[in-house]
Parts: sequence; structure tokens; C-alpha cells
Amino acid sequence: MPTHPPLLTVVMPCLNEEAAVGRAVESLADEYVRENGEILVVDGGSADRTAEIVRSLSEKYPVRLRHNPGKLQSIGLNIGIREARGRFLIRADAHCVYPPGYVRRCVEMLAREDVFNAGGVMYPVGETAVQRAIARAMRHPLGVGDAKFHIGRYTGYAEGAYLGAFKREVFDLVGPYDPKAHPNEDSELNIRIAKSGRKIWLDGSLKVLYFPRASFGKLFRQYFKYGRGRCYTTLKHRRFTSPRQILPPFFVLGLAAALALAPFFPVALAFPGAYGLAILGVAFLSRPGENGSRNQREKRSRSASRARERADGAFGPKSRLLLARAFATMHLAWGLGFLSRLAWNK
Repeated sequence: MPTHPPLLTVVMPCLNEEAAVGRAVESLADEYVRENGEILVVDGGSADRTAEIVRSLSEKYPVRLRHNPGKLQSIGLNIGIREARGRFLIRADAHCVYPPGYVRRCVEMLAREDVFNAGGVMYPVGETAVQRAIARAMRHPLGVGDAKFHIGRYTGYAEGAYLGAFKREVFDLVGPYDPKAHPNEDSELNIRIAKSGRKIWLDGSLKVLYFPRASFGKLFRQYFKYGRGRCYTTLKHRRFTSPRQILPPFFVLGLAAALALAPFFPVALAFPGAYGLAILGVAFLSRPGENGSRNQREKRSRSASRARERADGAFGPKSRLLLARAFATMHLAWGLGFLSRLAWNK
């Protein structure tokens, strides 16, 4: 462990993550982090063995455990920011596995004078058939739109990066995370960073493995919250940052109108029918292992491509139907969440 003040602090909020937190911490705690930094795990009152596992990790790595009485991720992040001793703050998620040298590369990106937030892309992966289908949907433009940190084919200045690594002073300039934006606090903070004239840098080659929800019910609840958080951010800043944020609420409104009109005008069912055919078409035309489209920009050998596809699991008709269901769940939940926050702004 470093004897001098740490250069960096990794802040990881978590809640009931006994199955994932150890894997996440160990993928972060390489030699660079052990020599130059600390990992601050902020627990929201887990009812499982999360805290016990973190304490055991502190015997081997420079890990500290703090309590988050507010439970929310954004509140945990703000506690971590206040408690951090490092010059650079790296946000981490317990649902992830980080590539070798991840923290070092983030710090190197922050060397640019105008960059105050930097990071890589989210690459969702699954361990069960449903989770793999959800992961594929979260890698595809039909599921996540044109967000560069999801699609992963761009390096340069961007509207956001996955999770993010920050120069500490940015929080003095723009303020901490806004808990009211939960779970859209990252995007809301990035808007304030952009308004301040500071920049965000995205490295599309830096892929963080993310393990999504393992059931459609949990996926629905997650994306419903995402929609509510985005609505709050939109109302706060009076702006949409992308057309992808407009489409799901209008889709839900259109679907509701079509179902209401169908008893009187059966032709109205053409709208949900066309939508269903569209997502099925995309699901059945998608290639296994692809990140959005064909990923032609990634120069991989045939053997590497086959290995990636094996890791991604079988991609037969059942998997494609699950993928279509994941698309529909994400669209419907996000749109309903957005409209619910718009109707009851609480």
C-alpha cells in the first residue's frame, strides 16, 4: 500500500453485491492502483455478505469501506468524493470487470488540459440465456440508440463516457452528483461539465465488461428508473441531448393511442404490428457477438471472432426471440418511466 498521499481514488458504491464485488475489486487492484491509489467501497447497507467480503479484500489491497445511509448510488458517490484522498477520482461499478490497466489508462486520458472526465465503453455480457439476450440488446443501437459509450466505435471528445474518471477539481467547479437525477446522475453531471466549458474524452477501445440484470422483470424496473431519471435531467436542463431520448415516450403514447382506437379503427393495430415486425426483423438479422452492427471497424481474425461468438453463447431462434423481447422491454419501460416522471414530477 502507498505510504504517500494517493494519486487516485477509485470510488465504488454498492448494495447487496456479494456475488460481484470481489471480482470487480480484484480486476481494478493491479500493481498501478496498489502503488498509487486506494479503492473506496461505499456500501448502502447491504443485507448480504458484501461488507464482509470488502473487509477481507482490505487485507490484501488498499481498500476502505464506508457506509452510505442514503442507499442511492448518487449519494454513495458523493460520500466517496468527500472521503477520497486522491487527486483523480475513478468511478467504478460492482457489476463490472475491468480490463488490464484500466485505471492507469483513465488517468493518462486525464492528462489533457481541457479533459475533466474520461473513460471507456460499456460492453455487456451474460452468463444465462436471458442475460445474454439482454446484453446483446444493450450493445445494439435499437436498444441504446446512438450513445457513443455504448456502441464503442469512437475515440475523441464526447457527451459522456462509461462510469468516468475525473479530475477532482471538477466537483468544486460544477458541484457533486444530483441524487434527484438517480439513476441518470452520470448524464446530468456530464451536462454540467459541458456547460462549464470542460471536455469529456471517450476511448472506444477501452471496454468494461458489464453484467446486466438477469431477468426481464429486473430489466423493466431498471429501465423504468432510467426513464424517470432522464426526464428529471431533461426538465432540469430544458434540453434533450439526443433524439434517442425522445422516441421511447412517443412510442408509448403511440402504442396507447393505437390500442385505444383499435376497437373503432382496427387499422390502428398496424402501428404495434409494424413495431413488432421491426424488432423481430432486427433480432433475426443480428449477428452473434456484434456490437450494434457488424463491427467492421474492429480488425479481428476469424479465430478471434469465433472465440467471441462462443463466449457470447448460442444464437438460435430462441435467443433471437429473447433479444426481441429485451428490445421491447427496454423501450416500453424507459418510455413509461419518462412519462410517469413527467406526469408526477416527484
